[in-house]
Amino acid sequence: MNSVQHILNDDVLLEEEMMQLIHLIQHSQPKVHDIVIGCSRQDAFIHAAYQFKVLWEQYGGPFGDGGHVLDVVDWNSRSKSFNKYIRRIERHAPDAFVALGSTEGFEQVMRRLHRVTEIKAHQTFVMSTLASQTMITSGGMFVFEGMRGITKFGHNFVVAHGVLTVV
Repeated sequence: MNSVQHILNDDVLLEEEMMQLIHLIQHSQPKVHDIVIGCSRQDAFIHAAYQFKVLWEQYGGPFGDGGHVLDVVDWNSRSKSFNKYIRRIERHAPDAFVALGSTEGFEQVMRRLHRVTEIKAHQTFVMSTLASQTMITSGGMFVFEGMRGITKFGHNFVVAHGVLTVV
C-alpha cells in the first residue's frame, strides 16, 4: 500500500481492505477490467461502494492503471423480488462482480445470479462483511463456489467445496 496515496479521507482501514481486494482481483484469471459493484441499500455501504469505484478507476484493471466501473447497484435487503437488481448487474456483462454489504440481501442476489445469468460465483469478489460461512451454508455450496474475497483479518479467501477457505 506504500505506493498508493490515500485518496479516501474517511477510513484508512477500509481503504486498505479495498486495495487488498483490488490486488486480489488483479491477480485473478481471466483478467478483469470491467466490473459492476453491488451493495446493500444502507448509507454506509453505498458510500463504501462509491469509494471502491474511485479506487478501481484509479488503481484497478489488469495492469493497475485503472479499470472501468459499469454500474453501482444497490439493493433493498428485504425486497420481495431481486429481479430488477439482477437485470442491472447482468445487462453490462461485467468481467467481475464486486460486492459489499449485509449477507441477508447478498445471499438472494447470488442465488438469482447463479440461477438465471452467466455471472457465477467465480467472477464474484467480496469485502469482509460478506465473508460468512453461515451465509454460504444457507445459500448452498454451488451458489457460492469459487467466490473470492478478503476476511475481516485481511486474509484472502476462496469458497471451495462449500467451505470458506483462507488462502
